[in-house]
Amino acid sequence: MSRSPYEDDEDVALSMSPLIDCVFLLLIFFLVTTMLKKDLKEVEHLNLPISRSSLEVPPDESVVAIAIDEEGIIYYEGEATTIQMLLDELRVIEQEDADRRIRLDTDENTPFYRFVEVLDALSFRNLRNVGVRTYHEKYDS
Repeated sequence: MSRSPYEDDEDVALSMSPLIDCVFLLLIFFLVTTMLKKDLKEVEHLNLPISRSSLEVPPDESVVAIAIDEEGIIYYEGEATTIQMLLDELRVIEQEDADRRIRLDTDENTPFYRFVEVLDALSFRNLRNVGVRTYHEKYDS
């Protein structure tokens, strides 16, 4: 009698090691990618002006955040600064990437002269890719 090719099937086993390795690799990948999220460096207690026609802009890690609170204090990436220090920071941005996006956050009670000073500093450094952040119920709930 000849042996059937299916007689040795009882010895076949499925190894779980490669599957467990893949699961751990996926877990590590998702943990690392979620931890790379950049802080928005926003200024707390900033009441943004209300807008009815604002657009939702996708988040971008390279966006530079400049804020002005209701007392007229200027913040660069969440840290208080002066107009001269801001000009120095903007010079670096101008030299590295003049098309870099800049987000300007102002309180609704910000003194207008301060807003104009910051816009003048941006214009002086030839930085034109500037967006003014506003509050919109649809996007900022």
